[in-house]
Amino acid sequence: MPDKSPVDLPVPDDRSPTDTPLEEMTLALMCRADTLSATEVRELSTADWNRILAWAGEHRFAPYLHYSLREAGLRDSLPRDVADTLAETYRRVTMRALSIQRDMVQVSRILDAAGIGHLFMKGAYLAQFAYPETGLRPMRDLDVLVRRDESLAAFDALLDGGLERDPKQMGNPEAYLATSKHLPSIRIPGGTSVEVHTLTTTPNEVMPYDAALGRFEVLGPRGIHRNLAGKDICFSGPEDLLLHICVHAVLDNQFNNGPLTLSDIAWILARHDIDWPLFWRLARERKATRGVALALRLQEREWPGVKIGWDADAAGIIAADDPILTVAAHSLLRSFDARGDVALQTELAETPTVGGKFGHLLGRAFPSRAKMEREFPVSASSPRVWLYYPLKWWRLGRRLAMFMRHSTDDRARRDTRNVGAILTWLKD
Repeated sequence: MPDKSPVDLPVPDDRSPTDTPLEEMTLALMCRADTLSATEVRELSTADWNRILAWAGEHRFAPYLHYSLREAGLRDSLPRDVADTLAETYRRVTMRALSIQRDMVQVSRILDAAGIGHLFMKGAYLAQFAYPETGLRPMRDLDVLVRRDESLAAFDALLDGGLERDPKQMGNPEAYLATSKHLPSIRIPGGTSVEVHTLTTTPNEVMPYDAALGRFEVLGPRGIHRNLAGKDICFSGPEDLLLHICVHAVLDNQFNNGPLTLSDIAWILARHDIDWPLFWRLARERKATRGVALALRLQEREWPGVKIGWDADAAGIIAADDPILTVAAHSLLRSFDARGDVALQTELAETPTVGGKFGHLLGRAFPSRAKMEREFPVSASSPRVWLYYPLKWWRLGRRLAMFMRHSTDDRARRDTRNVGAILTWLKD
């Protein structure tokens, strides 16, 4: 469920390529504020801060920005309204973290009662046990991994336990099971959205790994247990967690996760002694070593002092001054809301023929009945499935105006080039 805030952070406007120095300054404020002087911070204009706060709201790093500036002794160098906005967002997210903690315990108890083994992934552990303060790592939802053959039972158990279907994801769970790494999102009334996963990440053309490697049967035995509000809860082990963060950021999203990727990695490394030989073995098994190397080189570039346990093969994949790192850094602040349009523009740009582009768009307008079953509450075998195509076209029509605007927007075009460059580098 989207986090509703009483604080009105600015809405990101159309950004031009001239934002690059401000993007670099924003990453410095987030990752290495102690290297900045009070004078450098005071020189930022009101327009600069409006843009920084807009990025912080879009990518959810306002609480960490508050923490970073506070720890660097720079809070008094901020405009009063900026300092107050960051502090209020930090306070609100800290309060929400208590609600998420309660929701996690509730989900775990329901699955325990149903006899279903499970572990929580990514943000659930990071917020509670890796970051120095719970409110520094906002969460959009809870990701819980279960056995594939128990996933539908887990889904039903959670609904029977009081969770409810998300009205925006009313497709058939069995259709999701056939095509997706997780079932439709469900939610605790008035609380957190929950995704029941059968895979950590989905194999794709740049990461064509054996899907069995990302299942609960493999990750569960490496999981770590922590006590949360009197409940023993299992989470991804540190090597699996670090790998998931890297893969999700680079191979799944081409860095559209935002700067929290960098703080996630930093605090995983700060809290755990990573078994680096195991980590790199897991990366090779996932066919993800190239993407992981890119993520960790970017970490070294943006977060001074971080210690990566490179192995010889991985270290040779990318140099510390490779130009793709600049592309990756700038992608950390690309528009989250425009991510779907940028992805489509990238796909069309990589399709060489007009006929191929037309076919790609036609596939979007006329998805298979199996895909319709995933999106709408109808069976693919039912004649009623055809009644949902007009609704699909209406939804696409609503998106068309936004897509056309982004297709002519300088920043969106730059974002598309950056995503294309990252994908090209990954495939080399």
